Amino acid sequence: MAKFPNSEIEILSIQVNQFALASHFFWGLWALIQAKYFTIVFDFLEYANVHFNKYFKMKPEVTALKVPE
Repeated sequence: MAKFPNSEIEILSIQVNQFALASHFFWGLWALIQAKYFTIVFDFLEYANVHFNKYFKMKPEVTALKVPE
């Protein structure tokens, strides 16, 4: 197994968390659009609510992360 310096792992961890945050926001928006235009029986608004709640819960912690120099 390859060994990586701790700073590289920390940078990767920060990037993963930032993209997870963006993903929750994206899926929340997607669900809002689906709720307006899609006709299948699915609770898109609840799906959006779940993802936006995850986004707003994670946001302070993720935005406080700083890449090591």
